[in-house]
Amino acid sequence: MTETFHLHGFIRDVRYKTFLSGELPNTSADLFDINVAPPSGIIQAESGQVAYSKWVSPKRTRSYPFARLYNTFNAPSRLTIIPVIKDEGLDGDMDCIQYDTISWMNLLNIYVVLGFYDDAVASRRPAQVGKQKLTSQRLNTEGVSRQIEEIFRYKQSALHWNRSLMEERFVSTFRQALSAYEEISKKRGVAIHSQTMALNRCERIATDYAEFREGSRRRATSAAVRETGVSHRYEWLTGGDKCLLTVENYLGGQYHLTVDEVFQEEGRWIIQESKNSKDSALPSLEDIKDGLFKLILYSNIHTLSLNDQALDFTTRLCLTGTKLTGKLSLPATDETVKSFIESNAPVLKTKQRETLCKLNLETQNNSNLTAVVSGNTQ
Repeated sequence: MTETFHLHGFIRDVRYKTFLSGELPNTSADLFDINVAPPSGIIQAESGQVAYSKWVSPKRTRSYPFARLYNTFNAPSRLTIIPVIKDEGLDGDMDCIQYDTISWMNLLNIYVVLGFYDDAVASRRPAQVGKQKLTSQRLNTEGVSRQIEEIFRYKQSALHWNRSLMEERFVSTFRQALSAYEEISKKRGVAIHSQTMALNRCERIATDYAEFREGSRRRATSAAVRETGVSHRYEWLTGGDKCLLTVENYLGGQYHLTVDEVFQEEGRWIIQESKNSKDSALPSLEDIKDGLFKLILYSNIHTLSLNDQALDFTTRLCLTGTKLTGKLSLPATDETVKSFIESNAPVLKTKQRETLCKLNLETQNNSNLTAVVSGNTQ
């Protein structure tokens, strides 16, 4: 890697239509149970409906939460359920929600529901015998359902809801989560992480919410900078540099992300999300959706600059897999896509062929979005 770029982008509004999301399952609000509900779907009430998605961890890099959010993006009203903290036991991870996750939801007009885990069991997996690990964690259903009911009655934007939620209820929810983990630890005989640091952090948030916001941003920036120097096992980068991207909008949101690749091509800058498969012709559908959700943001950037100099740019999803021949650039004509599929018929499954056709529709119907598909040995 030769250089780490730090780009700055500004977004006015977000307009996007997804084509890979599929039909969402419908559940009555009276019967909705977050712990048995599908990862994403529609909640139907007498007053209307809302699309939902749920996170199994507050960390954005776990279990494809962005793919689940992608599935709900075409719905006019959307909410997402995020645990404020997840402690997997002393020998596991402990993750806390970050302010920039909330900023992202503000930007995309997604209502946040804050949840906490109030039950779990000790892991009995053979590889974890003797380890202090929790599994099968269950969210407190009452708190989640109550917030969803409130959102159905709420008349202002997701930004207003999220801001009020974080300023007025975050601390109490965080404390409930910590108390619940203490009870889980006693009940299941599993040691958990020390709560001293978490409690101190909670107290700082209670006395100074602005510090939580700024501190989270600083941590996100540091993590993003570290990420620019990391090459992941399953990435197949095509020669560009990883990039730190700071995005701002009219609402005052600011957050820091890493982009897989940033490079120049024929005088134009390319912001690219790359997904690779080492054992299939295409990456998994969840991987593709994860990349596309990020591109919802990138493709809606109104202005982009480097060192205060405006850049001409476009955004791209790069998909690479095994045994593919040739290269498909999207958007393209139906005939071009059909020809690529036919030339790779032996390695492309039926669902993968459908994915390519729908991905072409997505690039055709969303401005400043492109895609390229090729083999990972080229």
